[in-house]
Amino acid sequence: MKGCVNNKKPLIITAIILILLIGGFAAIALKDRFPQIQEWLLSLGAWALPAFISMYVGASIIGIPSAILMLASGSLFGFFKGWGIVSLADTLSAVLCYCLGRTIARQWVKKWISNRKQFVALDRAVEHKGWKIVLFARLSPLLPSNILNYGFSLTKINFWHYLSFTWVGMLPVTGFYVYLGSLGGNLMRGQQPSGQLGLQLLGLGATLLAIIYTTRLAKKTLSESLETED
Repeated sequence: MKGCVNNKKPLIITAIILILLIGGFAAIALKDRFPQIQEWLLSLGAWALPAFISMYVGASIIGIPSAILMLASGSLFGFFKGWGIVSLADTLSAVLCYCLGRTIARQWVKKWISNRKQFVALDRAVEHKGWKIVLFARLSPLLPSNILNYGFSLTKINFWHYLSFTWVGMLPVTGFYVYLGSLGGNLMRGQQPSGQLGLQLLGLGATLLAIIYTTRLAKKTLSESLETED
């Protein structure tokens, strides 16, 4: 992607990265103050959405697991809106890590990955099977998502394939966490109709089983692909 490789606005990129890093460190510092975070974000009004996305993307860039923020999104914004917000933030995180891994952080990523055999095999698998490896890697818990964001930046994957199948592959996991957060938020606020709770828990269980099946299938396929490339 030319916009990532041949960047002509380093100061703007540096400023954006600094803002996102501040958001990430804020997410770390406040991770044990979940109720207070919710109240603070709600108090921001129209600024709650950009503040949340900044925290999410910043945390992802520095390698902090984003599960707690997925739960927070469901609790704060509801399932459908929260899922859309997390999907946007997660995809934006993946794109920024990809761009960083291809530009200013390339040498660091190369050094960090050089001793990890899985990523050497991943690079070869991507070269032969392209987008399928991206999709299976996102669906599989074999490798953490934040690490994959940087790992894929060193491969020959087409940017648009990376973007598209990263987004699709992360939808089941993000949807599950956001739904769990929205259900928990409704219960805490007493907004969950008692007659619907059983049905929603049943739906949650069915979703979880579907995710387990999908991730196992993806993990098996990805493992076989990586073993072939070893």
